[in-house]
Amino acid sequence: MNKPPAAAFAFCLGAMSMIHCSSKNRAPAAIEDAGTSANREDLLLAIARAEDRRSAAEVPRDAANHPDPAVRRAAARALARILDADGAALLRALHDEDEEVVAWASYGLGESCNGHADYVSALAARLAFLASVSSSATIAAADDRRGEDPEIRAIRTILRATGRCGGNQAEQVLRTWLGAGQSHAQAAAFALGDVAAHRGSLATETVAALLDAAQGSSPVEAALYPFGRFEPSLSQSLAARLSAAARAATARPGPLRLFAVRALGRSGETGAIPELARLLSKSDSTVAERVEAVQALARLGKAGQAALSSVLVSSLPALVQDALGTGFAVLLTEVGALGHDLQEKAEAAFWEIARLQPPDSASSSSVRRVSALRCAAAKALARGAWDSDVLRRCDLGDGEVGERARLEAIERGSFGKARRAAWAELARGAHLRVREAALDAIAQHPELSETARALLAQSLSASEPGLVATAANLVRAHPDRVFVLAASERRAALDPRAPAPTGPATRELDGAVAEALRTALARPWRADLVETRVAVLDAALAIGLPEGRAYAEAACHDVNATVRARAAKALQGSGAAGATCAAPAQRADPAAEIGHERARPVRIEFETDSGVLALRLDPTFAPVAVSRVAALARSGFYVGLAFHRVVAGFVAQFGDPGGDGFGGSGDLLRCETSPLPFRAGSVGVALAGRDTGSSQMFVALARYPHLDGQYTWIGQAEGAWDAVAEGDVIQSVRVEP
Repeated sequence: MNKPPAAAFAFCLGAMSMIHCSSKNRAPAAIEDAGTSANREDLLLAIARAEDRRSAAEVPRDAANHPDPAVRRAAARALARILDADGAALLRALHDEDEEVVAWASYGLGESCNGHADYVSALAARLAFLASVSSSATIAAADDRRGEDPEIRAIRTILRATGRCGGNQAEQVLRTWLGAGQSHAQAAAFALGDVAAHRGSLATETVAALLDAAQGSSPVEAALYPFGRFEPSLSQSLAARLSAAARAATARPGPLRLFAVRALGRSGETGAIPELARLLSKSDSTVAERVEAVQALARLGKAGQAALSSVLVSSLPALVQDALGTGFAVLLTEVGALGHDLQEKAEAAFWEIARLQPPDSASSSSVRRVSALRCAAAKALARGAWDSDVLRRCDLGDGEVGERARLEAIERGSFGKARRAAWAELARGAHLRVREAALDAIAQHPELSETARALLAQSLSASEPGLVATAANLVRAHPDRVFVLAASERRAALDPRAPAPTGPATRELDGAVAEALRTALARPWRADLVETRVAVLDAALAIGLPEGRAYAEAACHDVNATVRARAAKALQGSGAAGATCAAPAQRADPAAEIGHERARPVRIEFETDSGVLALRLDPTFAPVAVSRVAALARSGFYVGLAFHRVVAGFVAQFGDPGGDGFGGSGDLLRCETSPLPFRAGSVGVALAGRDTGSSQMFVALARYPHLDGQYTWIGQAEGAWDAVAEGDVIQSVRVEP
């Protein structure tokens, strides 16, 4: 197998002078509190507690140079998750003789790279050293393992960490690794996707190198991934090369073909349209690939839309026949993509979809799917006529799908009296997610004025955390919407003797909104409702509510890192320049599971509206999360909960009792993130920031590298998760063993 060019090693080795590195030198001791006589089990337990408490000072000093690699791995993993401001211990661990210790160290450096340009040099130096001592046989073995082993590998992890750091030096280093063996070239391509997403661009030399890798004699399928992570502005020749490389890659089925489909849409080349249309009807295309093909065609202007319309018309009978299975996701995506600018050739198909009927004795799940399709088509046919019959009659179920469709139609026009009344009715209706969506409309419709303020006040006073958070986020983003003409100005306007105004009118905070926000600040929100807590904090400071500063200063000492970070940002935005929120001396208690974690995998089987689905959870890298989820499942917590978020071809998410994605079990679950890849069927813990997990999980429906390292990987799903639809309910749960 090829190694990176010699020039790459020269560049990397130049950085090695900054850090001593030897494969025979373990990292020196870092912190002392356990004593050299502590046995292995005591050390591992102390490390686990330190990690969960997010306290680098509590990681035993002995762990960093312990003769047992398992102890050193645990220490490096803990430091990588703690992300202490001082990365010295991770830099030392980067030169351990154990591959997994090096991997954890590099992962932690990549996650804490912001503001540390020296980390890129350190990672590059270690890469160069490992490459110089790796034999061709070792690299070949790594290639043989690709896509199969779940183990953490040093070089692959260092490459991804380099991408997380970003910058010109990182891009240069990664570009040279595109010529390495398949496994390492693939990791370099994924890392360049991180660079592209962070910066919004890639150098022309990098684009050319990616295309060379994609079009080589042994194509690197991942080389097309970065093109889906930014909006490439390519020359005509490079766009043609991208289209050609992607078209060739679509002929090679596999888990990475999805990147080729996405790249076809990003190429801007209308020559890609026939291949995208073929992918929609190919028997070996996955649901994710077909969904991506729909979106790619929609990106290619009128020609792409016309081709998509033709595909819909020709394939409609088959899609309708499978509308209650995996075909549902594809058909719903097609209707959504075409509905924004419905073409005449597709209108008859849309009417057919809008008149779909569920089968006799259909389940509630089947009715919900049919209603979703009917309402998606009706929304396009209504063309903004929110009170049209086709839209009013589209929902055959509990009405939520129809209300959301009507709300979208209402938002397409200016809010006159009738439209405003219809919006207000939905904003105060029975369906929580419709009410939250109605709040979002305020941002685009300043004409709602006093009606919007009244609704915001009502929502901020509500008990539903998602509704409060949605309203608070709107106040933060548009504080002007909750200020009114000052009372003195109103009195002057009514007084004929008052002098004419000479400057801008004085405005004051709406009293009802202020009182409602005070109520939200005073409410004792559960620890796991981090999104609501920080949203209320941000809103209070954005409008200058006096109580907001005290709330933010208290939050500055919160044990949760996300709460502290948001408090610091809000204080800075309100005029406290340089405000920082350091971790408090009093740390959170370690999770109750520590010391009692599951040691063996567990299988959780769900009987759902979509059929029998299962998760096989592995505690190797996330013992606390797996133990917590298994306990919740045994307790019956997940019974009766719905899949509240399903993005076709991307993820299926569940675990929120409130059903809107803002809630959890009541207890926080700190992150146990790792460099493990998120492939099709990978299970992760849903987050709203660092250490904000609770009971929500998601299943990835395809290979999505941007999830790698950002979420806690806890296992692999079994069953037809592609068939899950939003709103499907978990009927029963069984845990084995």
